[in-house]
Amino acid sequence: MLEFLYFLIVIALAPALAIAVFVVRLRNVARRGGAGALSSGAYAALHGGIRRPVWPSLIAVAVVAAALTAGLERWYLSGITNGPPPSGVDFALLTFLLAVLAAIGCGTLAAVAAAATARVRGFGAGAVGGLLALLALAGGTAAVHLPMRAAYLAQPHRISVFTLAGGDLLTPFELFLAALIWALPWPVLGAALGAGKRRRAVRDVWQLLLDLATTDLPDARVTWGAALRAELAAIDPPAERRAFAVSGAWAAMWSRSLYGAWLGAATVAIAVAGGSLAASRWSLAHDRGGILSFWVSFPSFLLFAVTLATAWHARSFGSGIRSGALAGAAALVGALAVGIPEAVVWMDRRAGYLTTGDAVPPTWQAAVLDLLRPEFLIVMVVFWTMAAAGGAALGAALGRLRAPGASRSTAGR
Repeated sequence: MLEFLYFLIVIALAPALAIAVFVVRLRNVARRGGAGALSSGAYAALHGGIRRPVWPSLIAVAVVAAALTAGLERWYLSGITNGPPPSGVDFALLTFLLAVLAAIGCGTLAAVAAAATARVRGFGAGAVGGLLALLALAGGTAAVHLPMRAAYLAQPHRISVFTLAGGDLLTPFELFLAALIWALPWPVLGAALGAGKRRRAVRDVWQLLLDLATTDLPDARVTWGAALRAELAAIDPPAERRAFAVSGAWAAMWSRSLYGAWLGAATVAIAVAGGSLAASRWSLAHDRGGILSFWVSFPSFLLFAVTLATAWHARSFGSGIRSGALAGAAALVGALAVGIPEAVVWMDRRAGYLTTGDAVPPTWQAAVLDLLRPEFLIVMVVFWTMAAAGGAALGAALGRLRAPGASRSTAGR
């Protein structure tokens, strides 16, 4: 049940939101100029999304993706040739999870690229540029991965298979390509967040950096952000522009009030700690195995709610992400605060490891260290990150939808 709710709330949210954004944008264009405006707008979006400096960047993305794939696949296969490492870390599973985390990072970078392009050339060009960035990434990865996969399948006996997907050791790299499908909506959402009412002429990358950092400030900080941009425009020396833009972007990201974020983080920590204790004792009583799945799903719902509420209130995706990062750290503290003593309880009762409920740990040190296994920590980070990003995107979108209505009602009064 929790897995289905996770898919419904977190995984399916971004595509639904991206489709809604597209529908609203197309409807607005059609209302203003009719069917002819749709075709001309599509051409302008395609042209703006591929002209310089976008297309050289796309070539660079494909080349870098190909080079990284070649190096990482060779390193990965050589690392597992002789079986699992002495530390006991499931190297293949760890790589499997890192592949998903890498896809999340690529989706984030594509969203940022789409926002930057949309800031200058409009929503359509930003969405096209961001989507093409993901396609270039997938193309560069596949161009190297497919020949290496063919060579591996031709001589599979050369490698000692010990884990993961029935011996298909290249599954993590194929999972990365599949996870890029999940990342497809994010360039659209990034373009929507980056597109302003007026397009800005870009003087250099430092102006673009400060523009993006101040594009989703809460209402109380909008004037301050405009003052930062105006001051940067008056600075001419390149070194001074760089220093001012970087410091201004940093201030825009972290100078907002964190009172609400700390309150939300404390609530999440208490809820995760209490839920972990209840899940542990219930699993012990009913012999249902470990609570790793609970740690993956339950904090994800909490982070989704926290980032959604914060981003909706501030009408800011960045505010939601910052509150999610703080709440995620608090969730980890809450889980470990309960998990460490509970792991010892499970060992004493010979019920197995707290995470998976399998073999009984030989010592209490082994029981505790099992909670800190990299693959377990990364799987939580992966799913928590997806939930936090989805909540922040939905909250920012809903917050911006309520803004025009609020302003109209205020004007009417």
